[in-house]
Amino acid sequence: MELSSLLRRTASAGMALLLLGSALSPAFAQTAEVVSTGDAARIVRDARGEVEVPLHAERIVALHNIFSEALVAMGMAPVGAVERPSGMPGQLLDALKDTQPVGDQDAPDFEAILALDPDLILSQADEIGDNYDLLSAIAPTLLLDEPEGPWREWLHGLGEALGRVEQADAAIAAYDARAAEVKAQVAAVRPDDTVLLLRVREKDIRVYGGSRRSGPVLYQDLGLNPHPLVPLDVEHVTVSNEIIPDLTADHIFLLAEDEAKMAGIEATALWQGLPAVQAGHVYRVNIEPWNQSTGPISFGVIVEDVAEHLGKAD
Repeated sequence: MELSSLLRRTASAGMALLLLGSALSPAFAQTAEVVSTGDAARIVRDARGEVEVPLHAERIVALHNIFSEALVAMGMAPVGAVERPSGMPGQLLDALKDTQPVGDQDAPDFEAILALDPDLILSQADEIGDNYDLLSAIAPTLLLDEPEGPWREWLHGLGEALGRVEQADAAIAAYDARAAEVKAQVAAVRPDDTVLLLRVREKDIRVYGGSRRSGPVLYQDLGLNPHPLVPLDVEHVTVSNEIIPDLTADHIFLLAEDEAKMAGIEATALWQGLPAVQAGHVYRVNIEPWNQSTGPISFGVIVEDVAEHLGKAD
């Protein structure tokens, strides 16, 4: 079927979709729930309601990094996936070598999705806009928002929905075991050191907190000591250049997106006077696993970065 035909079939649902968009509940959208299992499909409750998910879905299109990562963690690869401006996530490149790009994360290519003849589409409820009926006309579409915190439950639920819960749980267990090892290593050599994650963007400078993505990895799974400027209950706070002298953490993990701006900061006496700078304890890390996805693969990269930099004495 051509995309134009699908568009005509779904146009009349426009007003209903507007109402749907206002009714979606992010809290409810966190975890897939299998309601029943039949001969050919599972009935799965998601952000929109209930979806028939094929028992043996193999040709899956992922419309966010979190779904690509989840599938890879469960031993699968999506047949198609959206990209970020930088391309496919670096931590998933090998696993996604045969995956076809289907547009950008903010602008999926519906023609490309249709051409792949998927049997399931995974998308976020808060990003689907008015395209749900179009996507669901191509293939059953499961809507799940990125989990704010309980990613293990989210991955377990998706594993149940896809019939791969054992693989999902094994990926979670492997991550937890490695995180526990690194936590013990760091505690043995740096029990009192403080850490801070800093992001330098063209528009602002951010200190990242403990509520999302890398935050729970650093301050819960690895038990690191947050510097007093780290806001544990939010994702991040924006700081000004005047705050630089207060970035007195023993270790700074750095996401430098704007190299010109970062070079200007590094040239200042304020930056050069920081304890972490003077001790050689500023570590540039990759933004893709640290701040653009959720799951055991990305979080495993964070754990290994911490092990490399903090797991042994100077």
